[in-house]
Amino acid sequence: MAALMGDVARRAGVSITTVSHVMNGTREIAPATRERVLDAIKALHYYKNNSARLLVRGNSDTVGLIISDIENPFLPELVKSFERAAAAAGLELLLGMTNYEKKKAEVAVRRMIESRVRGVAVMTSQLDDDLFDRLLQAELPVVMLDAPKVGRLKGSISIDYTAGILPAVEHLYRLGHRNVGIIHGPLQVVSASHYFELIQDAVAENGMRLVRAIEGDGGAPGGVHGARALLSMKRPPTAILCGNDLTAIGALGTATRMGRSVPGDLSIIGCDDIAMASYSQPSLSTVRIPRDAMGQQAFQLLARMAGSKSRRGGAAVVAADYIARGSTGAVRSTRSGAKPLPDGTRGISLVERDSGQRGNTR
Repeated sequence: MAALMGDVARRAGVSITTVSHVMNGTREIAPATRERVLDAIKALHYYKNNSARLLVRGNSDTVGLIISDIENPFLPELVKSFERAAAAAGLELLLGMTNYEKKKAEVAVRRMIESRVRGVAVMTSQLDDDLFDRLLQAELPVVMLDAPKVGRLKGSISIDYTAGILPAVEHLYRLGHRNVGIIHGPLQVVSASHYFELIQDAVAENGMRLVRAIEGDGGAPGGVHGARALLSMKRPPTAILCGNDLTAIGALGTATRMGRSVPGDLSIIGCDDIAMASYSQPSLSTVRIPRDAMGQQAFQLLARMAGSKSRRGGAAVVAADYIARGSTGAVRSTRSGAKPLPDGTRGISLVERDSGQRGNTR
């Protein structure tokens, strides 16, 4: 039979209230007393009855996080940041994954509601409105990626991609690139479509020509397919902008296998700045998305909403930046006049504007 809190109290020679304070850290207890309680807990193999606490309090010591795909290297780093913020507040993490499937998304939402989490951060743009509404109907505070508006129980966190995209495209322009290709993620994914549109706008703004845009799968295979198609053109682009780093790494490997030197013949830029980006050969220039800031901000928005009387949500924006590494270089015909950025340089404007020439899976 499982030990009860009263059993721990009797063994330690203290009150049940004292055991509760030791377990929850709600009051300072004399070191010797605290040690007796902890020894009794260990000897009796006592565990807190969270189900009973949930019935009394109406919610748990858990906060929810819903993401799309744990296999994407970008997301584990975001999860780690969010979990660290939750742990610092004494809360545990309940993780749900959708894998871009409606049924799995429904399961994730149901688990959040049944577990009575204190709130849910939805870090995927692929959650249907009806599932979002279920969370709100259950009176759970929700912070959502790129929510159209904030209000009671509704907060938003968004990414300013432009802060990274513009310096990236300007960098290519300064290096002499005028003909570029794009390998973007699936357009039915909101973040991929949005990122694609922003790249197109930046290319046009810089007076460059979009040779061809190819839809990939958001992973390395999409980069392989896209690079093969772009580099097989009669007049291939001198630079390729990719929707994420996995796609860019796939493109980089394919270019090398097709006999192209990177960055000698071709420059490649990714997005996310996943850990392996700096270890590719050459190291990958990329639009960096600050996962630590995203996780921390998402949790703080959720915590403030859950702790307020109005339960009104707020909004936060995290800015991308650009990191130039070894996969970008000058076009051969302009190599003598164009100067590449030092490796690791972050989002600064690089272009001397000429008014006569100028006008997330992503």
